[in-house]
Amino acid sequence: MSGGAADLAVAGLGTGAVAALSGLGVIATYRVTGVLNVAFGAIGMLGAYLNRALAVDLHAPKLIACLLVVGVFAPLLGLLLEAAVFGPLLIRSTDAGRTLIAGFGVTVLLVGVATAIWGEQARTDAPDLLPNGTLHPAGVDVSTAVPIELALVLVVGIGLAWFSRGGPRIRAVIDDRRLAELAGLPARRLARTGWVIGTVLATLTGVLLAPQLRFAPETLTLVIFETLGVAIAARLLSAPLAILAAFGTAIVQSELIGVHLAGAAGSVLDAVRSNLFVVLLLVAAWLTPSFGRTQEGPRPGSRPTQGWSPYALVVLIGLAGWVLRPADLRTALAVPALAMVLLSFRVLYAAGLLSLGQAGSAGIGALTAGWLPGWGLLAAPFAGAAVAVVLILPVLRKSGLHWAVATLAAATALSSFLFDQPLFTPTSVPRPGFATGDRAYLYLELALVAVLLVILISLVRGPGALRLAALRDSEAAARTAGVAVDRERLAVFASAGAVAALGGALWAAGSQVFDPTTFEPAQGLLWFAAAAAVGFGDSAGLIAAAVVLTVADSYVAGASAIIVGVATLLGPTLRVQFRHDAVAVPS
Repeated sequence: MSGGAADLAVAGLGTGAVAALSGLGVIATYRVTGVLNVAFGAIGMLGAYLNRALAVDLHAPKLIACLLVVGVFAPLLGLLLEAAVFGPLLIRSTDAGRTLIAGFGVTVLLVGVATAIWGEQARTDAPDLLPNGTLHPAGVDVSTAVPIELALVLVVGIGLAWFSRGGPRIRAVIDDRRLAELAGLPARRLARTGWVIGTVLATLTGVLLAPQLRFAPETLTLVIFETLGVAIAARLLSAPLAILAAFGTAIVQSELIGVHLAGAAGSVLDAVRSNLFVVLLLVAAWLTPSFGRTQEGPRPGSRPTQGWSPYALVVLIGLAGWVLRPADLRTALAVPALAMVLLSFRVLYAAGLLSLGQAGSAGIGALTAGWLPGWGLLAAPFAGAAVAVVLILPVLRKSGLHWAVATLAAATALSSFLFDQPLFTPTSVPRPGFATGDRAYLYLELALVAVLLVILISLVRGPGALRLAALRDSEAAARTAGVAVDRERLAVFASAGAVAALGGALWAAGSQVFDPTTFEPAQGLLWFAAAAAVGFGDSAGLIAAAVVLTVADSYVAGASAIIVGVATLLGPTLRVQFRHDAVAVPS
């Protein structure tokens, strides 16, 4: 290896160490509790902001600030999450759908709190806890921080191996917590330990990563979350595989710095180089054999319903359009578009499926509206359906946690490699010639929402309603009854992708620009949590949620995330029984 290549490889060790710590934290929690801690990115983000607040705003010594955040705040937060959120859920049910909803509720709540306190502006002044010097062993430049980070990974890896000595006991706790407690096993203590370890490592990841980035609450959360691919590649079980995946990805990413291409190829290479952990996450979600628990949980306890209330809400929004001031009317244009995106969750739920990546479909629709002036709104649903089918095929026959991860991985990849790349984004998104004014455009949107509501009736009362109900209630029973499960899934995901894409196209045409931040995965998680809070099968609730999300953030930044996070954690949705395999793939 040449000196330059060796220097680049060594430079990647620091990033690999941070990613390894993050992956080990996810594995530690999962191995003890069976819960995929999807909130670890938000936990790391909050820890980074608290560390910055202590060291920069309050001028505390950097080491003291770090010890307080990682050694005191993080363990307390882990105990709180186990006692108030995930512990009670696991006692009542082992259903993965409910724990995932709770995890994303925690995520949006923490992002909302951080945004409300520290604002949305990007920061570059996070305190760097590690030394900045350079060592020169064998003529290779090595940052003095790298040996420290490698030592941390080694200590954590050894500690996790030691903690896992009680494998059978831990497996018993995961399989059936109540029986484990009856057998005298310390289930609650093991769960608390797992959450403390996972939360401490997530917080440490945020503290170490923030000084290397220009970060804001949402972006830092997503950057940390992208390292989930490290744990997925290890099937949420093997610490050595997670460490190998982390360092391998980081070294390749660093080596790509030495590769230079011109023109469009160079832009694509830059995107890959900057988002290689996103590639790992997507590939791991698609290709890794099934991971996680496979038993089914209870069946859904609610059914999609629709009366006159959603139409009444559409009429009320239309009446409000007559009296709103021009600035408020402009803001209101996002309400019907977002309502349509949220209603796509109802399409999925009609077949017992959930998606964590509807922001990806919405972004595809918005891009299509900009790429094809005059025909964009008509073409957007077809583009959304096509992308939904392409993204579902690699994981069509998988289920449970695998589907959840694949969903979010696809949305993250679309955001990183398509929406955020100037090479692909349009300069403007025109409106139809007959609805160029704000008020006329609002009524066009509302008319399309009303048409969608009429179409959705077929999901409950139409000729395919019995097949969808069978698939929603029990996949095994549906196959026994002769339902073509794979074909029905494809049709449902294509339909949901088309609806979300049309909503995204309407949103972009309403603002007349393509804004990639509107379709970031973090926004998709917020929409998912909002739909979960009101009920995936409640059309009126989904439209009302669109109103709340649009209005809340127009007054206070982060308000919608706080409202949705609290509603998701405290609302009735967590008492609804979802099947373990009711978390589906990206659309």
